[in-house]
Amino acid sequence: MNICKRALTIALRHPLYLIIYIGFLSSMGIVLMGEVGGSGAREATEVPRARIALVDRDGSAVAQSLEEMLSQTDELITVADEPLALQDALATGKADAVLVIPAGFGDALMDAARTGGDLPELEAATGGDMQAAALASQRASRTASLIASRAALTSHASAEQVLDGMRKLSDIAPAVDTIETTEESTAASRLAFYLTFSSYTVTSSIVVVAGVVLSTLNKPDVRRRQLAAPVSSWRMGFESIAGCAVLALGVCAWVALVGIGASGAGALLSSAGAQVALAIASLCAFALVPLSLAYTLAQCGFREEALNAIANLGGMVMSFLGGAWVPLSLMGANVQAVAHFTPTFWMYDAVTCALGAQEVNASVLATVGIDLGIIALFAVAIVSAGLVAARLPVSYTHLRAHETL
Repeated sequence: MNICKRALTIALRHPLYLIIYIGFLSSMGIVLMGEVGGSGAREATEVPRARIALVDRDGSAVAQSLEEMLSQTDELITVADEPLALQDALATGKADAVLVIPAGFGDALMDAARTGGDLPELEAATGGDMQAAALASQRASRTASLIASRAALTSHASAEQVLDGMRKLSDIAPAVDTIETTEESTAASRLAFYLTFSSYTVTSSIVVVAGVVLSTLNKPDVRRRQLAAPVSSWRMGFESIAGCAVLALGVCAWVALVGIGASGAGALLSSAGAQVALAIASLCAFALVPLSLAYTLAQCGFREEALNAIANLGGMVMSFLGGAWVPLSLMGANVQAVAHFTPTFWMYDAVTCALGAQEVNASVLATVGIDLGIIALFAVAIVSAGLVAARLPVSYTHLRAHETL
C-alpha cells in the first residue's frame, strides 16, 4: 500500500487545490442554496402600488374605464393638466409617473382592435423611482390591451358593452389555495439542490487533485523507479487508483456532511434515512465519472494547467446541464435533449427521485438503480479511453517534454 499512501501524500502537498475546489466551492453551494424550498409558509405580500398622476385629455368611456381599472391596482393622484404642475409632481416625488390619455385615444383604440391596426400608446413620463414608473406604465398598457382584446372578440358590441364586460371580468376574484410545506420537504429540496450543485465541486476537485496525483506518478523518472521495483504494473496501477478513490470518497463525505448540516436535513435521518442514503450514494456513484476522467487525462499526458482548465470548464458545463444553475424545466427542448447525454442529468434525476419519495419502494429503487447504471456506463467509457491512451507508444519527444517540465 506504499503507492496508495504516496498518492495521498502528493494530494496533501497541494493544499491550495483542496481549499479552492473543496472548501470554496462548498461554501458557494451553501450561499446559492439560500432559501431554496422556503422555510415554511411564506406570508402573502401585497402587490406594490405606484403613484400615478393620470391626465385624461380624451374624456371617452374607454378613458374613464381605464382610469377606473388603474385605481384598483395603483394610487391615482390628482394633478392639474399644466406642464409646471406635472413636472413639479415628478420632481418632488408626489407621483412616480405621469400618464396622459391623449385626445381621441378611445376611438383609436376601438378602431385599431377591430381592424388589426397598431394600438395607440399612452404618453408617459417617469420620476425618480424608475421601477415604480415602469410598473405603472406596464399596467396601463396591459389594461388598454385587454380592452382592445375584448373589443376584437366582440366585434359587434358597442364600446359601453365592451367596457361593461371588462368590469364584470375584473370583479371576478381568483380562487387561491395556500399550500403549507413542511420543514422536512423544504430541507429535502435544499439538500437536493446542494447535491446537484456539488456536481461542480466533485468534478473540479477530483479531476484536478486526482489528475495531479496520477500525472505525477506517470512522470518518466517515477515510472522508471516503479518499473525497477519488485511490484507488478497491475498492482502499481491498482494502488494508484485506490489512493485517488480514497480522495474521491473523502470529497463526497465532505460534501454530504456540509449539505446535510447546511440544509437542515439532519432531522430527515430519522424519518427518511433511506432516501438520504440513496441521494448520497448517487453522489458517490457520480464521483466515478471525474475519477475516470482524471485517469484518462493523466494517461494522455495533461499537466496541472490543462487539468485546471478542463476541470473548471467541464464541471461548470456539466453542472449547468444537470440543472444546478437553471432548472431543466426552464431550458429549451434542445438543451434538455443534450442534457440526457451528460452524467449530471442522471445524478440529478436520482437525487430528486430519492429525496422526493415518501418511502423507498421497488419503483424508487428501480429508477435510482437505472440512473446509477447509466452513470457507471459513462465512467466505464471514459476509463476505456484512458486504457487505450495508456497503451499508445510514447515518443522520445514526449518523454523529453515531461522531463523538462
